[in-house]
Amino acid sequence: MNKPSRVNKLIGGGMYTQLLTRARELMALDRLLHELIPSPLNEHCNTLTISGTTLVLAADSPVWAARLRFHTPGLVKQLASYNPVNIRSVRVRVKPNDRPAPPDKPKTRPRCTSKGAAALKQAARSISDPVLKSGLLRLARRHTTR
Repeated sequence: MNKPSRVNKLIGGGMYTQLLTRARELMALDRLLHELIPSPLNEHCNTLTISGTTLVLAADSPVWAARLRFHTPGLVKQLASYNPVNIRSVRVRVKPNDRPAPPDKPKTRPRCTSKGAAALKQAARSISDPVLKSGLLRLARRHTTR
């Protein structure tokens, strides 16, 4: 019978352990940043990565990114005491949420009432321009039967 094995035994402790440690550090830093950044701005940003001594943050939109950039000098000072990493600068990127776009509404042709259709036909009779006259008559054919 096969007994279950630990994941780190299967993958090999070295790489797995480094990845897990890095992920935990980034999650802890993200929680700290959400405490340091004022609300509602903290709801629209998160930590992407640390590249050398640069902390890379993501914002939902260009507007939130601009607001976040105003806070970066203070963040660098506040994060100077954060032990796991030595952060000297902060870079802000725009990364929209991965929400799916709302489905397109089916296109409907404009309709008008019977009274509106009659008014369009009457207007078309009094117009001498043939292009405008045919356009009004086409619109008049799109009436609802009420």
